[in-house]
Amino acid sequence: MTPAELQSLLIDHLPSVPGIEAAAPWTGRPYGLAVTAKDAGTVYWTITGASNTAPAAADGERLAEQPLPDLPGGKAATDQIEQALLTALKAGDADQHFVRAERYSTQESRPAVRYGATVDAVDGWRLFVACIGTARRGEELRDGRHFHPDDTV
Repeated sequence: MTPAELQSLLIDHLPSVPGIEAAAPWTGRPYGLAVTAKDAGTVYWTITGASNTAPAAADGERLAEQPLPDLPGGKAATDQIEQALLTALKAGDADQHFVRAERYSTQESRPAVRYGATVDAVDGWRLFVACIGTARRGEELRDGRHFHPDDTV
């Protein structure tokens, strides 16, 4: 599963997640993704990856079921958009490409990227989805990275 394939899968499946209004390519970055919450703003992501780095799946090991994000409409928390990515990932995994996915915002020791996920695929790809910035409805993403103080869009 390449970054381009993951981008396409997320664009196809994110609109079916309750509370997500739209998902589209974001031309600001290679394999960029713009995810807009219903009646809220947009969170911008970039997808990168490396092949032959993820551990091989043990027999029967597949991506766990993912809970739905809490996106009631109006302001949306960035971590809930992050959860929507994993929900869409699982929904689009009919061919069982994925072994595991780990959200950044829920880790005890958070990485430098506040929001995102590392996704391991059965074909050896390790994919990284990193949040680049947010913009509230009607605003533009400024200077590459921009986060609202309360982490909502």
